[in-house]
Amino acid sequence: MARGPSIGKSVDMQLTKKNHYNPCFWTAHWNTAFFEAALRGAANYNQVRNQKVFALSIKANKVFETSVENVHFDKGMGVAEITPDAAEDFCRRNFPAKYEGFREWIKDHPETLYLDFESILSDLEKTQAYTMLIDVLRKGWPDSPLKKGFLAAFVLIHELRGHALLNSMVEVHKEAGIPKFEYFWKLKHFIGNTNLLYACVMTFAAGYWTFYRLSKDTFPLNDSPILRRPRNIMVALSPRLLLEIDGTRTGDESQCTVANFISPEKLAEFRRRTIANTFREIIFGHRSLLEDWRQSEEFQERCKLMANVGSYNALVAQHENGQLWRINAYAGADCILSGE
Repeated sequence: MARGPSIGKSVDMQLTKKNHYNPCFWTAHWNTAFFEAALRGAANYNQVRNQKVFALSIKANKVFETSVENVHFDKGMGVAEITPDAAEDFCRRNFPAKYEGFREWIKDHPETLYLDFESILSDLEKTQAYTMLIDVLRKGWPDSPLKKGFLAAFVLIHELRGHALLNSMVEVHKEAGIPKFEYFWKLKHFIGNTNLLYACVMTFAAGYWTFYRLSKDTFPLNDSPILRRPRNIMVALSPRLLLEIDGTRTGDESQCTVANFISPEKLAEFRRRTIANTFREIIFGHRSLLEDWRQSEEFQERCKLMANVGSYNALVAQHENGQLWRINAYAGADCILSGE
């Protein structure tokens, strides 16, 4: 699905400084004027990075105006060091038949290299899992089973590359003594394994899909927008389009339910889940709604929680059912990524 990551010496290559986990071509739609132009088929996608939005920051506990280029990114997350010792250990564990030959080779090539994963992320955004988004945003739903399948692939892949999961899994591997580049290697091979990817995508596609398609901006976007609960996923596809996948009900793969309204209870659920899954900031096209969210009890509790968490995998609080929960709700994804 995607070409290999860039690998080279830091002096020989331009390392990517900002890795946008929510790509700018998508977040630009939270600028109302840009989104309305997109609905007419008149948006200029060469100007996405400059689109202005309002951001509600968890760290600063305030709303401010910015451009989409300056939100929803990690500095240097996609760059991974590969030392000669780490490369040798990686080969020994994963390619034992080639280990002795690699040991001899590395004696003549003792340089520390750097892997830049940005090329993988950029190539993912060129696949139909992402390009299909623009068509769905304009029409308000995927109008064929094929497009629904591509959108299901987007949900899966975007969760894997998202801010919360990516940071969490890098940390999990670091604590286990496994370098960052090795996790990126696992992730690339999982995404490139069409059989395994298809099986995972179908678990989403087989659920009951509801699109809440509204006439005005309603749904903010946070930094980790795949809002997963057991057997239920929400994701704001645009400020006027919310997808809910109900895994407790079986849906016809060729059909989706489209609702031109959303109940106050469902909207409140979306707000709670969005705030609870925010690690950096939430963006929207209008300041007033974000100010309302900022003043909510849920957001202030989230600010306090994030101010005292030094680890994405720390046990941090008690959830609704009284049991401890993890910021990293997806630690089990490692077993998926290691699958063949």
